Amino acid sequence: MIDSTFLNSLISKPVRIVCKDPVEATQAPLRLREVSHLGLVADNEAGSHFFPWSEVVEIAAVPPAVEEADLAMCCFADSEP
Repeated sequence: MIDSTFLNSLISKPVRIVCKDPVEATQAPLRLREVSHLGLVADNEAGSHFFPWSEVVEIAAVPPAVEEADLAMCCFADSEP
């Protein structure tokens, strides 16, 4: 798994990790720190968390949050071709 281009591209980015058994740490997006043969290491404000591959069901990138300035620009965008 450590040679996965997808997983390596997610290091240092926010991700959502789905586990077989619900884990409280996965409720909010985590920042992926390390990928190894044993599993994943991700962290949030509560600290670092280890997720063994036997428990991981899905890993998904979390899209960046929309900034207020971006929303304001959408209001003034010209939708006519």
